[in-house]
Formats: sequence, C-alpha cells, structure tokens
Amino acid sequence: DVDAITEFPATAVSTLQNTEGITVHIADIAAGGSLRDIMFNVTADEDCPADVGVCSGHPALKDLAVRQAMAMATDKQQIIDVATLGTGSPGLSMVPPGLGDYYASDVEDYAFDIDAANALLDDAGYEDSDGDGVRECLPDQDCENLTFRFNYADDIDTAPREAELLQGMWEQIGIAVEIQGLDPDTLTSVCCPTFDYDIILWGWGSDPDPAFLLGVALCTEIDTGFSETGYCNPEYDELYDAQAVEQDHAARVDMIHQMQQILVEDLPYIIPYYQQSIEAWRTDKFVGWPEDDPTLGFEDPSGLLALRPAE
Repeated sequence: DVDAITEFPATAVSTLQNTEGITVHIADIAAGGSLRDIMFNVTADEDCPADVGVCSGHPALKDLAVRQAMAMATDKQQIIDVATLGTGSPGLSMVPPGLGDYYASDVEDYAFDIDAANALLDDAGYEDSDGDGVRECLPDQDCENLTFRFNYADDIDTAPREAELLQGMWEQIGIAVEIQGLDPDTLTSVCCPTFDYDIILWGWGSDPDPAFLLGVALCTEIDTGFSETGYCNPEYDELYDAQAVEQDHAARVDMIHQMQQILVEDLPYIIPYYQQSIEAWRTDKFVGWPEDDPTLGFEDPSGLLALRPAE
C-alpha cells in the first residue's frame, strides 16, 4: 500500500523479503546511528538537583562492582538474536560505529561470563543468606536486597522482550528487576532531572558528530535534564571541553576514544546493541537505491543522487 517504508518491526522482514516486487535492505547507518541503552541511576546525593530532584535510585547501583557484574551477565548477542532477530550489532559505548574513526573499536568490552559476575558479587560481599535467589545489600547500604525497578519506553516494540531477557540473565547472578513499561513522557518525568528511577531501557539516535551523545554524561548536564544517569566525572568533563576546541582531527579522535574508555570503565550505561536501518521499497516505483552498500540506508542523503523512478 506504500511505495517505501522504514522503521518497521524485524518480524516483518521475512514476509516482505518473500513478497514479489519488494526489496528489503538492512544497513548500518553511515551518517550516524542508533543505539539501545540501559541506564543506571548513579546520582550522588550531593549532585541531586535542587527543587526538582527526587534521586531515589537504589543505593547498590552506585557500587561499580554491581554494575560490572550486570554488564558481565548481559548476553548482548542473545538480545540481538532474540529481540531484534539479528538486525543489530553488539554495543560498546555511546558512540556508534557509523561515526567512523570516532568509534572506539580499541576499547575492550566486558565479556559475557555468568561465573565471573557471580564471583565479583561474592567478593564484594553481596550474599543470599536466606536462599531466595536475590542477594542482600551490604550493611552500609540503605536497602534490603538487590531488587531494582526497571522501566522501559513502551513505544519500543522490542523493549518488552529485551526486558524479559535481561531479567532472566540477571536472575542468574542474584539480581531481580521489577519491570514496568511507561509512555515516553512519563519515563522522561521520572528520568531527568528528577532521577526517580533505578534502571531504564531506552535508546538514542546520533548526530554525525559524537559530541552530542557524549554530552549526556557531563556533570554540568545533571541539573538541565540532559543527563539521564546523574553520572559525574571531572576527568571526563575536561576531555569533553578539550575535544570541543581541538582542531587536529587525530588528537580529537584520541580524546573521544579516552572518553569512551572512561564510560565503559565507570558504567553509567550498558549499550546492548547498535540498531540497524531496516527499510523496504517497491521495485515498480523506485530503482537506484545503493542496496549493495551495507552502510547506506534511507537516512544517508547520498542515495538520493542515484534514486530514480522505475521505467
């Protein structure tokens, strides 16, 4: 019924691929990119925004060992295979691969390893003394156990399945989540700058330049509502300010890679995957889409130079 379409569910891919007169193209987005993110509320008490800040994040999520264990217990490839039917690539940082050399391919991600994740939490002192499958908080934390609120944006068609997958993965290390989908406006209201949440599953689309997405992790953005996690690291902010005025491209790339390294180490986010562009068009209407280039989707304007009506 339409000439061309994008942003449709991965479950429709096989149907359209088997429909005569329709071409389906799956591409990494060269001019930017989109990502799925798991954000943790790590807002420090002293950084809670005045007047609007609730800052009710679970105390255990401020412990890096807990976030590291959750990263080790996140099977990114399974999420891609099950929730997106393979139409994604494993995530790493807030800079997608579509941004070229700004993407820090040299940064090492946390390997999926349930045993190592459990050992990390054991060493950190998180026990399951009552045997209910959920670890208890540490004595100096104002909480009972590692049960976290988990919200997702209900306009993401894959989010319910992704949330269920994460719930099952984290159960294996003694962490429980209480899942609730919220409409984007409500999710924004509990996110930032109120920080009235524990974990949120959402996503971002990137500009062609990495400065936009890297800006969400700045200390200075906690009060503005642009920061989603309440994360603050002065070293990161210094690098951000330096790259903003650096005129040597190679030097700027190095700074941006250092920033991604910091974010992977400090883990205010887990990036499960980068989304791919899925689109389809009727071959009796259009010809000339650069479908042989796996990096080009409808979002890349260069395709318009080749597109023409079908004869």
